[in-house]
Order: sequence, then C-alpha cells, then structure tokens
Amino acid sequence: MHHRTPSRGRVSVIEHLRLSPYTLPMMPSPALKTSLRLLMTLALATGLSACASMPQKTPPSSNPAPAPVATTTSAPQTPMAQRAGQLTATGHDLAAAKDYIHAAAEARGQTQLHYLMEAAQASLKGQKPQVAILLADEVLRLQRNNAELRGAALWVRAQGLMDQGQTPSAKGSLEELLTIASTPQEVRAQAMGTLATLYTQEGHELTALNFLIEGDSFLSGNDAAENHRRIRALLDSQSAAKLQNWQGRSGNPLVQEWLAVALITRQNPDPRQRQAAIKTWLAAHPGHPPINFSDHTATTIDRSALNPARGSICALLPFSGPYAPLSQAITAGMKTAARLQSGPAVRVLRTTGNPSYTAVLFERGMKEGCKVFVGPWLPQDINAVAAVRKPFNPPVITLGGAPGVQQSGLYTLSLSRDVAARQIAAQSYGAGYRRAYVLYPQDSSGAAIQADFIAVWKKFGGEVGGVATYLPGHALTDEAQQLLSRSPGQDSFVFLVTDAKNANAAVSSIRLINNNVPIFSPALLHGAALPSDAQELSGIESVDMPWIINPGQSWPQAVPLLRTALPNASDTQWRMAAFGLDAYRMAERVLDKNMTGSLHGTTGILRFGASNQIIRDMEWMEVENGQIMPLPGVPKPGT
Repeated sequence: MHHRTPSRGRVSVIEHLRLSPYTLPMMPSPALKTSLRLLMTLALATGLSACASMPQKTPPSSNPAPAPVATTTSAPQTPMAQRAGQLTATGHDLAAAKDYIHAAAEARGQTQLHYLMEAAQASLKGQKPQVAILLADEVLRLQRNNAELRGAALWVRAQGLMDQGQTPSAKGSLEELLTIASTPQEVRAQAMGTLATLYTQEGHELTALNFLIEGDSFLSGNDAAENHRRIRALLDSQSAAKLQNWQGRSGNPLVQEWLAVALITRQNPDPRQRQAAIKTWLAAHPGHPPINFSDHTATTIDRSALNPARGSICALLPFSGPYAPLSQAITAGMKTAARLQSGPAVRVLRTTGNPSYTAVLFERGMKEGCKVFVGPWLPQDINAVAAVRKPFNPPVITLGGAPGVQQSGLYTLSLSRDVAARQIAAQSYGAGYRRAYVLYPQDSSGAAIQADFIAVWKKFGGEVGGVATYLPGHALTDEAQQLLSRSPGQDSFVFLVTDAKNANAAVSSIRLINNNVPIFSPALLHGAALPSDAQELSGIESVDMPWIINPGQSWPQAVPLLRTALPNASDTQWRMAAFGLDAYRMAERVLDKNMTGSLHGTTGILRFGASNQIIRDMEWMEVENGQIMPLPGVPKPGT
C-alpha cells in the first residue's frame, strides 16, 4: 500500500491520521517513523487514547459550552461516521470524537472538514478543549471560502480557549466570528455578551457597552431583559463625567441614546420630568433610530429573580495547579450531601486561575440555571465575580475573602486554617485566660497561624509569655524547652500549632517538661483520624472540626460515600470534603432564605453572622485516654 511521506514544514493533522499504525508497512521509512512518532505524541497530548473508542459513557461536561454553530454541510455517512453519530447521541463524546477523526482521515474535501468539525464539537463536549482547538485550527487552515464552516470552527475554538483560560486568544476568535455574516443570531449575541464581560474585566467599559448594545437587537424575552439589566448596571457604575466623555467618543446612535438616558435619569429623578426630558432630547436628535426608552428607564426588577425556585447548586472552584485536588474534595463533599439530603443537583464550573474566565463562567452558570454558587475561592476570582454580579443575581457563598468586597447576597464561608487560631484567642480570653505561650513549627503555614492568634490575643488584651519554634520530628529546641519549663499561672496555656502527624510527638514533648499546663491547639487540623497511639495526646483541648477527629460521629452516612469518591484522599482533602458537606447545606439554607438558627455541621456549628459572614463555631473537646470527650465550652482556668 502506498503511503504519503509528509513534506517539509508543517505536517497537518490529516496527514498524521492517514499514517495510522493500522496501515503502516512492516518496514516504514524514516520519514514515516517520524510522522508516526508525531501522531503518537499528538494522541498523548490530546488525551484521545485508544480506550476512548470503547462505548463507555463520559461524564457530562462540567462547563457545558453554548450550542455550537450549526453547519449545513451534508456528507455521506460512512459506517465509522454513523457509529460516531450514535455515540454522540448517547453521550459518549470522546469515543465519537475519535471515530469522527478516523472518518475524516478516510475522506476528502468538504466531507473531510465536516467530520473534523463534528470531532471538534464532540471533543469540546467531552471536556477536551485542547483537542477541540487543534481540530478547529485544522478546519480553519484548510477552509478559507466556506464562511459557515469557518464560523463553526471559530466558535468551537473560542469556547475551547475560554475553557483553558486563554481569554486573549479567545477574544480574537470571537471578534472574527462577528465579521462572518452567516453567524446565527443567537451565537452572535452570546459572543457579544462574552466579549462584553472580558472587556469589562480589562477596564475597557465603553467597548463592553458597545458589544452589549449591539447584541441587544438579537435578543428577545428574558434574554433581552437580562441584557438590558447588564447595560444599566454598567452605566450605573460609571461617573456622570465619564458618561459625558463617552458621548463624545461613541459614534453608535444606539449607544448615544443609552448614554443620554443614563444622564437624564440621574438629573431627573422624578418620572414625569424624566419622560419630558427624554422627549426633548429625542426632538433635538431626530436622526437617531426610534427606541423604546420606557424599557431602558424601567426601575422595576423581576422579583422572581430574587426568589428563585430550588435548582442547581453550582461549585465555582479552581481546578488548576495545587488547588485541583482540594476542589475535587470539596466537590465530592457537596455531591455527597446532595445525595444524602435528596436536594438540588450539584454542577461543577471549573475555573483555571484566569479571573476573566471565572467571571465568564459565573455568567454562563446563571444562564444555565445555577440558583446559588459555592465559590469562588481565590481573592482574584472573588473580585472578578463581584465586578459582574449584581445584588439581585443568584447568591454566592465564597470560600475565602477579598478585601473591600461586600454585596447583598454574597456570603463568606472561610476555609482558612487561621480561623481556628482566632477563635482560640477570643474564646480562651473570654473564659478568663490571660497569658499564652506560643509554640509553632518552622514553616510558613505555622508562622501565619500563630501570627493570627497573637494579633487577636493582643487585641483582647492578652499577654504573650513567650514564642518558640520547633522542627517536627526533632527534639524541642532549647528555646522551646525554656519556654515550657516556666511555672505558668492558672490563667496560662500553651498555644500549640501542629497537625495530626506531629501532634503526638509534640504533646509528648510538652508533657515531659510540663505536665499541667493546658494545651489549646488547632491540632489534628489535617488529620483524617487520630494518631495510632492517641494515649500521648491526653489533656489536649482541640477546637478544629469534629469530622477530622471522628467523621463517624458527625455524619456517619457520609463516610462510606466519600471513601468511595475519594479512595486515596489526603488528610487535607478529607478536611476539604467536610467543608463541601457543610457548604452544600448552607447553600440550601440560602436557597430557602433560612438565615436564622444554626447548623450542627461536620466542621463545627455554623450560623449566619454580621456582614454576610458564615460563622463557624468550632466545638471544644478533650482527648482523654485516646477518646474524644466533647466539652460544653473552653475549660475554665485552673480546672
């Protein structure tokens, strides 16, 4: 059988596919070997392994892309393409993508491009954006004349780039898509809305306003109402001086009218005066197209948006870098809670570390039915969502804080390990303790935790008797031994920063020097269980979550389900899974508008506090002879 040798320079995807290992001769030429290696590299890089051809159902996309541009290219259905279509219909997207690629390798002309486009769309649905981008690029390289096919490829490419957080490149594809006359109206409107979000994030609000207003003519019903809300929100966030400046910079008559109405509304709060001013403005600008200003000046809000029906709870979490396994654990906890509570389904929206993309995902989630969000987590993502979110949008429970961010409907449930330290300071001072001796490990995390403790402790008026570090796994330093060998009064305690792995040795070392001083600690902070020999922990009072110490007591039904979902969970993942369980139940309360009372969760007792903070009151307990003894509160001095 004759095989084409790839030419010098760029070797196309199709040329790789034609050099399938199933058709190689017994003694391939060096050039063919090179192409084969490139093909194998391509397969590994794209993730479409041979097993993808097996009819195993892939999970639904975490970030489902909007419907791709429909193509009208008709192609004869080969057996391989027919099977690919069946796989697509049954949700086996990656298997379908591979079959379409093979079908494209055997085809020519428009049929070949049609199959490549189908493969790209299936890859995007199957959460393989890098494959979708590669295939869409190949279609764009081979097809210069068919505008409809180029539009489909640009749309898939833009969605794939967005899913990978490559927003600058995605902008280019979206803007080129808008130059194609055959782009369907609904896709054109979605592209403009996405571009508006990206340009807002970059500080180019006038460009964003242009996209929103230009896209308005393609929308109707609820979509148009939401677009009008976005326009008004963008205008309301600008100063009057900036709006006046924009009037001189924009040549779009519709944009001019929106700007005029925004200024008139500010200058004329009385509705009658406002309408008279609008008529005066219209008379002075007869060349502008007719526009229904009453729609733009409406001050009423669809109150159904303020009381959404129970629906999806969406996890908006980072799934890149070191945060990926932690987000996986939080998600597993949320899904487990949904199963045990028989509550709303959990949808996962995976952020990439790109704040602009996080904002896009938030808006996409709203359109796709998210009724409450858990996350974002990182400060830059919180800022990005807060910038596009309005108070009447679905509520959000962030898992961290961002300075200066406060909105109606935006709640904060902090996952920070420093929370325990601050609570020990507040509660122990309230119980009558006045002097603390601080012992923490020589690492950045331990330093941050003890610093938070000392800051709060001193704020209340507490005295620091001394601070020393230790190296886990080694004997205590002379400085630490001197610190602990003092004779503290009855109003003193040791604040020990440790984790499950080192708690046993740390407590044992302290007890060899001082057998009486109380030890308050965010100990067992990471541990999935007590150390193997918990006898040496006797006397330690721990305030972090009951789940960490004994998950079977706090929510026993969740343990086997999570062990299945996270069979090799690290200690930190196990802790995050507990947060997932509680975050879901707090999200249910937000959905039900039940902000009173408290929730006895796996991470402590949770309640809604001031400034939309979700307070986590950690339960005090004592480890006695290897057993957990719950305490009603912090033990009093001298007890």
